[in-house]
Amino acid sequence: MATPSGIKYAVHLITTHFGDLVAVNKPKSFSLPHSVYAYNCKVCECLLRRGPLTLQATVRFTELTSSQVKNCLLVLIQHNCVQAFVLEQSVEHGDAAKVNTEYIALFDNIFHRWRFPKFLTIVSQNLDKQCIDLLEALLQHGRLTLKQMSDRAKSSQNEGNFFRIPCLLSISSIYTKVTLLLERRDDVILDSVQEAIIKLLNARFIERCPASEPVLTNPTKQELNARKRAAKSGKILEEQETLEQRVVEAAAPPEALRFLLLTQTEPAAEGKGETSSPTVTPGEKRKHDALESEYGATDEQVVLWRANFEEFIRRLRHKACIENVKTRLDDGAVTVLKAMLEATRSAEKKVKTENSGQLIFNMLAIYF
Repeated sequence: MATPSGIKYAVHLITTHFGDLVAVNKPKSFSLPHSVYAYNCKVCECLLRRGPLTLQATVRFTELTSSQVKNCLLVLIQHNCVQAFVLEQSVEHGDAAKVNTEYIALFDNIFHRWRFPKFLTIVSQNLDKQCIDLLEALLQHGRLTLKQMSDRAKSSQNEGNFFRIPCLLSISSIYTKVTLLLERRDDVILDSVQEAIIKLLNARFIERCPASEPVLTNPTKQELNARKRAAKSGKILEEQETLEQRVVEAAAPPEALRFLLLTQTEPAAEGKGETSSPTVTPGEKRKHDALESEYGATDEQVVLWRANFEEFIRRLRHKACIENVKTRLDDGAVTVLKAMLEATRSAEKKVKTENSGQLIFNMLAIYF
Protein backbone atom coordinates (compact mmCIF):
# COMPACT_ATOMS: atom_id res chain seq x y z
CA MET A 1 0.00 0.00 0.00
CA ALA A 2 1.52 3.31 -1.08
CA THR A 3 1.89 5.89 1.69
CA PRO A 4 0.74 9.52 1.21
CA SER A 5 4.37 10.69 1.06
CA GLY A 6 5.16 7.94 -1.45
CA ILE A 7 2.24 9.00 -3.64
CA LYS A 8 3.39 12.62 -3.43
CA TYR A 9 6.88 11.66 -4.58
CA ALA A 10 5.52 9.44 -7.37
CA VAL A 11 3.42 12.35 -8.63
CA HIS A 12 6.52 14.55 -8.49
CA LEU A 13 8.42 12.04 -10.66
CA ILE A 14 5.63 11.94 -13.25
CA THR A 15 5.46 15.74 -13.26
CA THR A 16 9.23 16.05 -13.69
CA HIS A 17 9.48 13.47 -16.47
CA PHE A 18 6.36 14.41 -18.44
CA GLY A 19 6.20 18.18 -18.10
CA ASP A 20 5.45 20.88 -15.55
CA LEU A 21 2.08 21.99 -16.95
CA VAL A 22 0.05 20.06 -14.40
CA ALA A 23 -3.03 21.17 -12.51
CA VAL A 24 -4.11 18.45 -10.12
CA ASN A 25 -6.76 20.27 -8.11
CA LYS A 26 -7.95 22.86 -10.63
CA PRO A 27 -11.63 22.94 -11.63
CA LYS A 28 -12.81 21.94 -15.09
CA SER A 29 -13.24 25.58 -16.12
CA PHE A 30 -9.53 26.30 -15.54
CA SER A 31 -7.82 27.02 -18.84
CA LEU A 32 -4.88 24.69 -19.51
CA PRO A 33 -2.82 24.13 -22.67
CA HIS A 34 -4.19 21.22 -24.69
CA SER A 35 -1.22 18.93 -24.24
CA VAL A 36 -1.53 15.31 -23.19
CA TYR A 37 1.54 15.72 -20.97
CA ALA A 38 -0.31 18.36 -18.99
CA TYR A 39 -2.80 15.77 -17.74
CA ASN A 40 -0.61 12.69 -17.17
CA CYS A 41 0.08 13.67 -13.59
CA LYS A 42 -3.60 14.24 -12.87
CA VAL A 43 -4.62 10.82 -14.20
CA CYS A 44 -1.71 9.08 -12.49
CA GLU A 45 -2.40 10.71 -9.12
CA CYS A 46 -6.06 9.76 -9.42
CA LEU A 47 -5.13 6.09 -9.94
CA LEU A 48 -2.55 6.17 -7.14
CA ARG A 49 -4.98 7.64 -4.61
CA ARG A 50 -8.18 5.84 -5.61
CA GLY A 51 -6.77 2.52 -6.80
CA PRO A 52 -7.83 0.67 -9.98
CA LEU A 53 -10.47 2.53 -12.01
CA THR A 54 -12.36 2.03 -15.24
CA LEU A 55 -12.07 4.60 -18.03
CA GLN A 56 -15.47 6.06 -17.16
CA ALA A 57 -14.60 6.38 -13.46
CA THR A 58 -11.27 8.04 -14.27
CA VAL A 59 -13.04 10.56 -16.50
CA ARG A 60 -15.50 11.32 -13.72
CA PHE A 61 -12.89 11.78 -10.97
CA THR A 62 -10.37 13.79 -13.02
CA GLU A 63 -13.01 15.98 -14.72
CA LEU A 64 -11.18 15.55 -18.03
CA THR A 65 -12.67 14.51 -21.35
CA SER A 66 -12.69 10.87 -22.40
CA SER A 67 -10.21 11.61 -25.19
CA GLN A 68 -7.78 13.32 -22.81
CA VAL A 69 -7.91 10.44 -20.33
CA LYS A 70 -7.39 7.87 -23.11
CA ASN A 71 -4.33 9.72 -24.38
CA CYS A 72 -2.91 9.98 -20.86
CA LEU A 73 -3.44 6.28 -20.21
CA LEU A 74 -1.74 5.39 -23.50
CA VAL A 75 1.32 7.48 -22.58
CA LEU A 76 1.49 6.06 -19.04
CA ILE A 77 1.12 2.49 -20.34
CA GLN A 78 3.80 3.15 -22.97
CA HIS A 79 6.17 4.16 -20.15
CA ASN A 80 5.21 1.18 -17.93
CA CYS A 81 3.58 3.37 -15.26
CA VAL A 82 0.04 1.98 -15.71
CA GLN A 83 -1.23 -1.51 -16.54
CA ALA A 84 -4.66 -2.32 -17.95
CA PHE A 85 -6.39 -5.53 -16.86
CA VAL A 86 -9.76 -7.20 -17.22
CA LEU A 87 -11.54 -7.98 -13.97
CA GLU A 88 -13.96 -10.85 -14.43
CA GLN A 89 -16.63 -10.67 -11.75
CA SER A 90 -17.75 -14.03 -10.43
CA VAL A 91 -21.51 -14.54 -10.85
CA GLU A 92 -24.07 -17.19 -10.08
CA HIS A 93 -24.36 -20.29 -12.24
CA GLY A 94 -26.05 -19.67 -15.57
CA ASP A 95 -25.38 -15.92 -15.64
CA ALA A 96 -22.90 -14.30 -18.01
CA ALA A 97 -19.68 -13.12 -16.39
CA LYS A 98 -19.33 -9.35 -16.01
CA VAL A 99 -16.12 -8.10 -17.64
CA ASN A 100 -14.66 -4.65 -16.96
CA THR A 101 -11.35 -3.19 -18.16
CA GLU A 102 -9.63 -1.32 -15.35
CA TYR A 103 -6.36 0.59 -15.05
CA ILE A 104 -3.94 0.39 -12.14
CA ALA A 105 -0.92 2.61 -11.44
CA LEU A 106 2.31 0.60 -11.00
CA PHE A 107 3.80 2.33 -7.99
CA ASP A 108 7.12 0.45 -8.05
CA ASN A 109 7.69 1.13 -11.75
CA ILE A 110 7.09 4.85 -11.22
CA PHE A 111 9.63 4.86 -8.39
CA HIS A 112 12.20 3.10 -10.60
CA ARG A 113 12.33 6.16 -12.86
CA TRP A 114 14.75 7.98 -10.56
CA ARG A 115 17.02 4.91 -10.71
CA PHE A 116 17.47 5.07 -14.50
CA PRO A 117 21.03 6.52 -14.25
CA LYS A 118 21.98 3.59 -11.99
CA PHE A 119 20.55 1.13 -14.52
CA LEU A 120 22.66 2.68 -17.29
CA THR A 121 25.75 2.49 -15.06
CA ILE A 122 25.20 -1.23 -14.51
CA VAL A 123 25.01 -1.86 -18.27
CA SER A 124 28.07 0.31 -18.94
CA GLN A 125 30.06 -1.85 -16.50
CA ASN A 126 29.06 -5.09 -18.23
CA LEU A 127 28.33 -4.44 -21.93
CA ASP A 128 29.37 -2.23 -24.86
CA LYS A 129 28.17 1.18 -26.04
CA GLN A 130 25.62 -0.24 -28.50
CA CYS A 131 23.86 -1.96 -25.59
CA ILE A 132 23.97 1.24 -23.54
CA ASP A 133 22.39 3.21 -26.40
CA LEU A 134 19.60 0.64 -26.81
CA LEU A 135 18.81 0.58 -23.09
CA GLU A 136 18.84 4.38 -22.98
CA ALA A 137 16.33 4.43 -25.84
CA LEU A 138 14.08 1.96 -24.01
CA LEU A 139 14.25 3.98 -20.79
CA GLN A 140 13.49 7.16 -22.71
CA HIS A 141 10.61 5.81 -24.81
CA GLY A 142 9.29 3.06 -22.52
CA ARG A 143 8.63 0.41 -25.17
CA LEU A 144 10.10 -0.12 -28.63
CA THR A 145 9.94 -2.72 -31.38
CA LEU A 146 12.98 -4.17 -33.12
CA LYS A 147 12.16 -2.03 -36.16
CA GLN A 148 11.96 1.15 -34.07
CA MET A 149 15.31 0.41 -32.45
CA SER A 150 16.85 -0.27 -35.87
CA ASP A 151 15.38 2.95 -37.31
CA ARG A 152 16.78 4.89 -34.37
CA ALA A 153 20.24 3.40 -34.98
CA LYS A 154 19.98 4.25 -38.70
CA SER A 155 19.07 7.87 -37.98
CA SER A 156 22.08 8.26 -35.69
CA GLN A 157 24.30 6.70 -38.37
CA ASN A 158 22.96 9.12 -41.00
CA GLU A 159 24.15 12.19 -39.11
CA GLY A 160 27.26 13.42 -40.89
CA ASN A 161 27.68 10.31 -43.05
CA PHE A 162 27.99 10.67 -46.83
CA PHE A 163 28.48 8.09 -49.56
CA ARG A 164 31.45 8.50 -51.87
CA ILE A 165 30.22 7.85 -55.43
CA PRO A 166 32.16 8.55 -58.65
CA CYS A 167 30.89 11.64 -60.46
CA LEU A 168 31.07 10.16 -63.98
CA LEU A 169 27.97 8.00 -63.66
CA SER A 170 24.50 8.22 -65.13
CA ILE A 171 21.54 9.11 -62.95
CA SER A 172 20.22 5.54 -63.05
CA SER A 173 23.65 4.15 -62.11
CA ILE A 174 23.94 6.54 -59.19
CA TYR A 175 20.43 5.61 -58.02
CA THR A 176 21.24 1.88 -58.25
CA LYS A 177 24.55 2.27 -56.40
CA VAL A 178 23.03 4.37 -53.63
CA THR A 179 20.19 1.87 -53.23
CA LEU A 180 22.65 -1.03 -52.88
CA LEU A 181 24.77 0.90 -50.40
CA LEU A 182 21.72 1.78 -48.32
CA GLU A 183 20.51 -1.83 -48.29
CA ARG A 184 23.92 -3.12 -47.21
CA ARG A 185 24.18 -0.45 -44.52
CA ASP A 186 20.67 -1.25 -43.26
CA ASP A 187 21.55 -4.95 -43.03
CA VAL A 188 24.70 -4.16 -41.06
CA ILE A 189 22.79 -1.89 -38.68
CA LEU A 190 20.02 -4.46 -38.18
CA ASP A 191 22.60 -7.16 -37.41
CA SER A 192 24.37 -4.94 -34.89
CA VAL A 193 21.07 -4.02 -33.20
CA GLN A 194 20.05 -7.68 -33.00
CA GLU A 195 23.45 -8.58 -31.57
CA ALA A 196 23.11 -5.89 -28.90
CA ILE A 197 19.57 -7.02 -28.06
CA ILE A 198 20.78 -10.61 -27.66
CA LYS A 199 23.49 -9.44 -25.25
CA LEU A 200 20.91 -7.51 -23.22
CA LEU A 201 18.56 -10.50 -23.22
CA ASN A 202 21.28 -12.91 -22.11
CA ALA A 203 22.02 -10.55 -19.21
CA ARG A 204 18.26 -10.26 -18.50
CA PHE A 205 18.46 -6.45 -18.80
CA ILE A 206 15.50 -6.26 -21.22
CA GLU A 207 12.37 -8.37 -21.71
CA ARG A 208 9.25 -8.68 -23.80
CA CYS A 209 6.45 -6.36 -22.76
CA PRO A 210 3.55 -7.80 -20.73
CA ALA A 211 0.13 -8.66 -22.10
CA SER A 212 -2.00 -5.62 -22.84
CA GLU A 213 -5.04 -6.73 -20.82
CA PRO A 214 -4.54 -9.82 -18.62
CA VAL A 215 -7.69 -11.37 -17.19
CA LEU A 216 -8.15 -11.60 -13.42
CA THR A 217 -10.94 -13.54 -11.79
CA ASN A 218 -12.20 -12.68 -8.33
CA PRO A 219 -12.16 -15.65 -5.96
CA THR A 220 -15.52 -17.27 -5.28
CA LYS A 221 -17.11 -17.37 -1.83
CA GLN A 222 -16.06 -21.00 -1.46
CA GLU A 223 -12.42 -20.12 -2.24
CA LEU A 224 -12.47 -17.21 0.21
CA ASN A 225 -13.93 -19.39 2.96
CA ALA A 226 -11.32 -22.08 2.25
CA ARG A 227 -8.51 -19.52 2.54
CA LYS A 228 -9.90 -18.22 5.83
CA ARG A 229 -10.10 -21.74 7.27
CA ALA A 230 -6.56 -22.50 6.09
CA ALA A 231 -5.26 -19.24 7.59
CA LYS A 232 -6.88 -20.02 10.94
CA SER A 233 -5.35 -23.50 10.97
CA GLY A 234 -1.90 -22.04 10.28
CA LYS A 235 -1.49 -23.59 6.84
CA ILE A 236 -1.02 -20.24 5.07
CA LEU A 237 1.73 -18.12 6.53
CA GLU A 238 2.85 -16.17 3.48
CA GLU A 239 1.77 -12.59 2.94
CA GLN A 240 -1.28 -12.17 0.72
CA GLU A 241 -0.53 -10.77 -2.73
CA THR A 242 -1.71 -7.27 -3.48
CA LEU A 243 -3.86 -6.56 -6.52
CA GLU A 244 -0.91 -4.83 -8.20
CA GLN A 245 1.23 -7.95 -7.74
CA ARG A 246 -1.53 -10.15 -9.13
CA VAL A 247 -1.93 -7.93 -12.19
CA VAL A 248 1.82 -7.82 -12.87
CA GLU A 249 2.10 -11.60 -12.49
CA ALA A 250 -0.87 -12.24 -14.79
CA ALA A 251 0.47 -9.86 -17.45
CA ALA A 252 4.01 -11.27 -17.48
CA PRO A 253 4.93 -13.24 -20.64
CA PRO A 254 5.60 -16.98 -20.34
CA GLU A 255 9.15 -17.60 -19.13
CA ALA A 256 9.96 -19.42 -22.39
CA LEU A 257 9.18 -16.23 -24.35
CA ARG A 258 10.16 -13.49 -21.93
CA PHE A 259 13.83 -13.31 -22.99
CA LEU A 260 13.59 -14.87 -26.46
CA LEU A 261 14.42 -13.13 -29.73
CA LEU A 262 14.01 -15.04 -32.99
CA THR A 263 16.24 -13.56 -35.68
CA GLN A 264 16.41 -14.23 -39.39
CA THR A 265 19.96 -14.36 -40.75
CA GLU A 266 18.99 -15.31 -44.32
CA PRO A 267 15.96 -14.64 -46.55
CA ALA A 268 12.86 -16.45 -45.34
CA ALA A 269 12.30 -17.94 -48.78
CA GLU A 270 15.33 -20.16 -48.36
CA GLY A 271 13.76 -21.72 -45.29
CA LYS A 272 16.93 -21.63 -43.21
CA GLY A 273 19.16 -19.33 -41.25
CA GLU A 274 16.75 -18.82 -38.34
CA THR A 275 18.49 -18.40 -35.03
CA SER A 276 17.30 -17.47 -31.58
CA SER A 277 18.49 -16.11 -28.28
CA PRO A 278 19.01 -17.97 -26.10
CA THR A 279 19.83 -21.03 -28.27
CA VAL A 280 16.97 -23.52 -28.45
CA THR A 281 16.60 -27.03 -29.84
CA PRO A 282 14.13 -27.80 -32.67
CA GLY A 283 11.68 -29.28 -30.16
CA GLU A 284 11.89 -26.23 -27.93
CA LYS A 285 11.55 -24.04 -31.04
CA ARG A 286 8.17 -25.65 -31.83
CA LYS A 287 7.12 -25.05 -28.23
CA HIS A 288 8.14 -21.38 -28.50
CA ASP A 289 6.20 -21.04 -31.77
CA ALA A 290 3.08 -22.44 -30.09
CA LEU A 291 3.49 -20.07 -27.15
CA GLU A 292 4.01 -17.11 -29.47
CA SER A 293 0.87 -18.00 -31.41
CA GLU A 294 -1.09 -18.22 -28.16
CA TYR A 295 0.46 -15.11 -26.62
CA GLY A 296 -0.06 -12.80 -29.58
CA ALA A 297 2.56 -11.36 -31.92
CA THR A 298 4.62 -13.78 -33.99
CA ASP A 299 6.54 -11.18 -36.02
CA GLU A 300 9.68 -10.06 -34.19
CA GLN A 301 9.44 -6.70 -35.96
CA VAL A 302 6.27 -5.82 -34.00
CA VAL A 303 7.09 -7.43 -30.64
CA LEU A 304 7.52 -4.72 -28.01
CA TRP A 305 10.55 -4.72 -25.69
CA ARG A 306 11.23 -2.84 -22.47
CA ALA A 307 13.82 -2.62 -19.69
CA ASN A 308 13.61 -5.38 -17.10
CA PHE A 309 13.48 -3.45 -13.83
CA GLU A 310 13.51 -6.65 -11.77
CA GLU A 311 17.00 -7.62 -12.92
CA PHE A 312 18.44 -4.18 -12.19
CA ILE A 313 16.90 -4.08 -8.70
CA ARG A 314 18.19 -7.61 -8.07
CA ARG A 315 21.72 -6.56 -9.01
CA LEU A 316 21.53 -3.43 -6.88
CA ARG A 317 20.31 -5.52 -3.94
CA HIS A 318 23.16 -8.01 -4.42
CA LYS A 319 25.63 -5.14 -4.52
CA ALA A 320 24.22 -3.72 -1.27
CA CYS A 321 24.49 -7.14 0.41
CA ILE A 322 28.10 -7.50 -0.72
CA GLU A 323 29.00 -4.00 0.50
CA ASN A 324 27.39 -4.76 3.86
CA VAL A 325 29.43 -7.96 4.28
CA LYS A 326 32.57 -6.14 3.12
CA THR A 327 32.28 -3.60 5.94
CA ARG A 328 31.63 -6.29 8.56
CA LEU A 329 33.87 -9.19 7.50
CA ASP A 330 36.92 -9.87 5.32
CA ASP A 331 37.45 -10.25 1.56
CA GLY A 332 37.13 -14.02 1.79
CA ALA A 333 33.56 -13.73 3.05
CA VAL A 334 32.80 -11.30 0.23
CA THR A 335 34.12 -13.78 -2.35
CA VAL A 336 31.99 -16.59 -0.92
CA LEU A 337 28.86 -14.41 -0.84
CA LYS A 338 29.41 -13.33 -4.47
CA ALA A 339 29.71 -16.97 -5.51
CA MET A 340 26.55 -17.94 -3.59
CA LEU A 341 24.50 -15.12 -5.10
CA GLU A 342 25.71 -15.95 -8.61
CA ALA A 343 25.06 -19.68 -8.18
CA THR A 344 21.52 -19.24 -6.83
CA ARG A 345 20.45 -16.31 -9.01
CA SER A 346 18.21 -18.47 -11.20
CA ALA A 347 16.25 -19.55 -8.12
CA GLU A 348 15.18 -15.97 -7.36
CA LYS A 349 11.70 -15.79 -8.85
CA LYS A 350 10.76 -12.49 -7.19
CA VAL A 351 12.63 -9.26 -6.54
CA LYS A 352 11.86 -9.28 -2.82
CA THR A 353 13.42 -12.65 -2.02
CA GLU A 354 14.17 -13.14 1.67
CA ASN A 355 16.50 -16.15 1.30
CA SER A 356 18.68 -17.44 -1.51
CA GLY A 357 18.27 -20.92 -2.94
CA GLN A 358 19.95 -23.92 -1.35
CA LEU A 359 23.48 -24.67 -2.54
CA ILE A 360 25.78 -27.66 -2.16
CA PHE A 361 29.16 -26.66 -0.74
CA ASN A 362 31.14 -28.38 -3.51
CA MET A 363 29.33 -26.33 -6.19
CA LEU A 364 30.89 -23.13 -4.87
CA ALA A 365 34.26 -24.18 -6.30
CA ILE A 366 32.90 -23.65 -9.83
CA TYR A 367 32.53 -19.91 -9.20
CA PHE A 368 36.04 -19.33 -7.82
